[in-house]
Amino acid sequence: MRLRAIYHILLRGLLATMLLAVPLWALAGQAGDVELGRKLYWEGIGADGQPVRGVTQGDVKITGAQFSCVNCHRPSGFGTSEGGNYVPPIIGEVLFNKKTLNRNRIFKDLYQEVQPPGFWARVRAPRMRPAYDDVLLARALRDGVDAAGHEFDPIMPRYELTPTDVSNLSAFLKTLSAEIDPGVTEREIHFATVIGPDADPGEADAMLRTLNLFFEWMNKDTEGDTRNPTFSPNYRSNFISAYRYWRLHVWQLQGPPETWRAQLEAKYAEQPVFATLSGLVPGPWDEIGKFCDDKRLPCIFPNAELPTPGDGRYGYSVFFNRGLVLEAEALALHLGDQPSPPARIVQIHGAGAQGTRPATAFAKTMAMVLPDTEITSVSYDGADGLRAALAAHANAETLVIWPQDVEEAVEILVSMSPSAAHLYLPSATKDAAVAALPSTLIERARLVWPYDRPDSYHPRKYRIRGWMHTRRLEVTHPRIQLQTFYALTMIEFGLMHAINDFYRDYVIEIIEHEAENELNPGTHPELALGPGQRFASKGAYIAELDPESRAGIRVVSDWIVP
Repeated sequence: MRLRAIYHILLRGLLATMLLAVPLWALAGQAGDVELGRKLYWEGIGADGQPVRGVTQGDVKITGAQFSCVNCHRPSGFGTSEGGNYVPPIIGEVLFNKKTLNRNRIFKDLYQEVQPPGFWARVRAPRMRPAYDDVLLARALRDGVDAAGHEFDPIMPRYELTPTDVSNLSAFLKTLSAEIDPGVTEREIHFATVIGPDADPGEADAMLRTLNLFFEWMNKDTEGDTRNPTFSPNYRSNFISAYRYWRLHVWQLQGPPETWRAQLEAKYAEQPVFATLSGLVPGPWDEIGKFCDDKRLPCIFPNAELPTPGDGRYGYSVFFNRGLVLEAEALALHLGDQPSPPARIVQIHGAGAQGTRPATAFAKTMAMVLPDTEITSVSYDGADGLRAALAAHANAETLVIWPQDVEEAVEILVSMSPSAAHLYLPSATKDAAVAALPSTLIERARLVWPYDRPDSYHPRKYRIRGWMHTRRLEVTHPRIQLQTFYALTMIEFGLMHAINDFYRDYVIEIIEHEAENELNPGTHPELALGPGQRFASKGAYIAELDPESRAGIRVVSDWIVP
C-alpha cells in the first residue's frame, strides 16, 4: 500500500508539471477576447479577475497592477525611451509581422535626449526576427525570449499567464494603433480650436491671429519642401510621405454648457479633426473634456480656468495647470505655512463653478493644514449679493474672494473698501485690481499667481516674440498668445517625431516627452508631463500688487506645489 501510494503521488506530480508546461503551447491559438485583453494591457488583470504575477530583474516578484503593459509600452503600443531603457513598439502591425529595418519608426529614439551607450546600441541593432504568433508571444511573455530566440532585457517582466490571457492580449494587440486616426487625409491634417460663448473677444481674436499665422507658416514650409522633394537638406525627402497641409476649424460654441456636447458632435461629424489646439473657454471644461475623452481626441493646452476635475490621468485634454482649484490649494498651503496662521477666515465666492470649485478646494485643504482655523464660506449671486456678503463680514481679519465676475468684484471692493487686514484674490483679478484698487487696499491685498515671476528670464520667450514681430503679429494679450504658441509647438514636435504614424495616443505620448524640454514660452516657471500626466505646471506663487512696476505685481513667496 505504501509503494502504491508513493506511485500515485509521483504520478499526480508529473501530471501537474505537464499541465503547467503544455497549455501555453497547446491552446495559445484560441480566439481571444479584445476587451479582456485591454484590461490585461492597462490594468494587469487576468481573465480570472486577479492581477497576474511575474518576476523582473531575475528575482523581483511583481504583479500586473504594478507592471502592467501600458506602463512601458504606453497607450499607443509604440513603447518609449526612458532612463536609458529602450522599449520597442508592440502594436499588431509590428509584432505579428517579420521585423524590417524602419528608420522612420526609430527616428524619435535616435534624436532624443542624451542616453547611455547601451541605449544607442539597442536602438541601432537590427536584430531581425520572424513574425510572432500566439505560441511565440506566449514564450516571450513567460520566458522572456523573442521570436528569434534572443533573450529580453531583465527589466522586461516574465509573467505567469494562462493560455486564455495570452489569447486575449494577442487579440487586443492586433487592434492597437491598427488604423490611422480621423482627421488625416493623404494631403491634409485637420485641427480645431474651441471658443466658449463667454470668451473675451479681444483674447479670442489674439489667439486666432496667432493660430492662423502659425498655420500659414507651417503650410508655406510644407509647400516648399514638397515642391522639390529630391533637393532637401537634413534628409527631409526621406520623410516626404509625412507632410500634410494644416487646416484650422474654429468651433465657436453657443448657449449653456449642457448644449455644447450636441454642438461638438455636429461639428466633428461635419469635419473630423485629429486634435484641438489651444482654445479659450471661461468656466468649466467638463463638457468639452468628456467629448474629447469619448472621441479619444487630443485637446492640447486650452486656455481654461476650470479644467476637468480630477487628476486627468491618461485623459485626452492636456492643460497648463489645474486652474482655480490649484490657486485655492496653493493659497491654503501658504496660509498654513505662516508663523502666525489666521484663527478665522471668511471666503466669499460666486454661486457658479468659478466660485464654488475653488471655495470647496480651499476649505478642504485648509481642513488638512489648519484644522483649528475657522472657515466661513459665503455664497453670493450677482452684484447685490456680493455687496451684502461684504457688508455682513466687514470686520473679517482675513478675507478670501472667488469672484463670479472679476471686474464687477474689483469695482465693488473699491466702493466698499472692506477693513480686512488681509485680502486674497485669484490671479484673474490682477489687471483690474492693479488699475482700480486704492493704495489702502493694495497694501493689504495679495494675489495667487500660478504663472512665472515677472522678473524671470526665458530665452525662448524672446525668440517667440521675435518670430511674432518679424511676421507683424501684434502682441495684444501676451500670455494667451504665448500659451497658444506653445500648444502649436507641441503638436508640431509631436507630428515631427511621429513621422507618418498618425495615431493620436502616440502623438500625445511624444508631447508628454517633449513638454519638459526647452520649449517653455516663459508663461510658467516649469512645464513638464510624465506618462499619463495632464497638468504641465504644478504650483503657484503669492504676489503683492505693485502698480508702479511694469508688471504690476511682485512675487513674495516661494513656488508652492500642493
